[in-house]
Order: sequence, then C-alpha cells, then structure tokens
Amino acid sequence: MSASNFNLRGIPSEVMDLLKQEAKRLHTSVNILILKMIERELGFTCEKLAYHDLDHLAGSWSSTDEKKFAENTQSSRQR
Repeated sequence: MSASNFNLRGIPSEVMDLLKQEAKRLHTSVNILILKMIERELGFTCEKLAYHDLDHLAGSWSSTDEKKFAENTQSSRQR
C-alpha cells in the first residue's frame, strides 16, 4: 500500500492546541498522532508506525529491579 498526502484545512485553534499537547505528551509528532487517531477510528493499524511512548524507560532498571519484576510476574506467565 502506498502512502498518500493531503492537507487538512479549517482546524480550530483550540483543537490544534489539544493535538499539540497530546503529541508532546506521547513524544510524537502531530502528524503521527493524527494518523494513529484515523487508523484507530477506522479499525486499521499500520505495523510500520513506531511507538516511542515508553522509550524513556529503556535501560532504566537496575538488576535488582529486573529481579523483583521477574519474581512478581512469575505467577502470570503461561507454562
């Protein structure tokens, strides 16, 4: 499937402000945010989109944190 572009005109400033706030909160662009919203509303997801909302957590656990997590989630693992 090839990507297409279009311009969206007439966005109220209040809506644009909310979109910018949400994009900032999710650490993404307004464009990606709108694409995700459209896809979700249409029931379509695109595997090519990268999600970065948990990137700030990568590498932040100590070995103790990792061990505690493994112990606390052991009972929920399938056998």
